[in-house]
Amino acid sequence: MRINSLISLGRRLFGQNPRSREKERDDFDWTSYTSVYRAQISDTEKMFTLRIEAGDYEYRDGVLCKVRDKILPLHPNARLLYETILQLQPRTVVELGCGSGDHCRNLKVLNPNLQVYGYDRSEDQLVLLRQRNPELSASDFKQMDLTLPSPESCVKCDIAFTQAVIMHIHTGKGHLVALANAFRLATKQVILMENWKSHDFMDDIQALHKVKVIGWPSLYFHYRPSPERSNRPHLMVVSSISIRDYPTLSDDSILSDNYPQT
Repeated sequence: MRINSLISLGRRLFGQNPRSREKERDDFDWTSYTSVYRAQISDTEKMFTLRIEAGDYEYRDGVLCKVRDKILPLHPNARLLYETILQLQPRTVVELGCGSGDHCRNLKVLNPNLQVYGYDRSEDQLVLLRQRNPELSASDFKQMDLTLPSPESCVKCDIAFTQAVIMHIHTGKGHLVALANAFRLATKQVILMENWKSHDFMDDIQALHKVKVIGWPSLYFHYRPSPERSNRPHLMVVSSISIRDYPTLSDDSILSDNYPQT
């Protein structure tokens, strides 16, 4: 089944899903989102480091730790996301909804040999990326609406990841297209750091796989706990092969029931 059949497929498969009906519009007007995003950056930088430098953090024995005392810590979500990617040892990663590019830049700082790519639906966001992180190759970060089928020209990577992106998509069945795009652009793993109460992520992914919108032969669902959140399950890893050292995710509720209220 081709990806452009997702809209009609979504109506048939998910039309009665009560959670998908909670909101009919996305959380933001994406045409003006960059002004909101800039304000978020300003507020977040008061509590967390958003752009790390070499020597700020060290990855050792599978754990990413802050070693420079004078800097603010990474946000717990970002630290866990980076640590997971480093553990999986990809050669290439692509971020869907790359925003200002801070995550991709930080991953390059932590592993200079890693090739990073990104897509964002807003050209204004990509302008901000080029301003904020000029060391990233502009040609590797392009405009793409995640709620539309990705073009054949899009780069495929070992890992595709999102950080607080799909949770904001509620218009129609756009989040299903975004999920399908993630799996279309990843060859080994898809890593999702999202609000697990916003969609039935695991059920949606399994349904897309069942009708072959996701073309991987098999799906293995895992999660990673967050040490900063009392080791509660916090991040989803969907892999084309089983990951021995990661706990198995058997149900959406493992993540949604542990998602922080604030």
